[in-house]
Amino acid sequence: MNGTLIPIFGIIFVIGLPIIGSLLFVHKLAEGKHKERLAMIEKGIIVDDSDKSERRASKYNALRNGLVMIGLAIGALAGIVVNSFCNTWEGEFLIFVMAVLGGGIAFVIYFFIARKMQKEEKPLE
Repeated sequence: MNGTLIPIFGIIFVIGLPIIGSLLFVHKLAEGKHKERLAMIEKGIIVDDSDKSERRASKYNALRNGLVMIGLAIGALAGIVVNSFCNTWEGEFLIFVMAVLGGGIAFVIYFFIARKMQKEEKPLE
């Protein structure tokens, strides 16, 4: 009985407490922002709903995510192929490094494609 309680409490404290703590932090943060907005409205200050500090969603999220997934897959496959030719003890690390390299290359490709698409969208003056 006592042997099974130790892993259960370990899981609760290692995983559960950080999750609960972060949820409480986000709740307090949202509650504070709400109270601040209510105080501004009560004082007669016009509250603008379009907050410029919030991050705008990109129109090309699907393109970015697709390119990154393809880059990670190609990088992992390249790591597996290279690992099969040179059997070394750092084979798993090589696969990881090649996957990260493929993802990085995909982000660079995404940057250039998105920049080109944004230039094409701007009306000619």
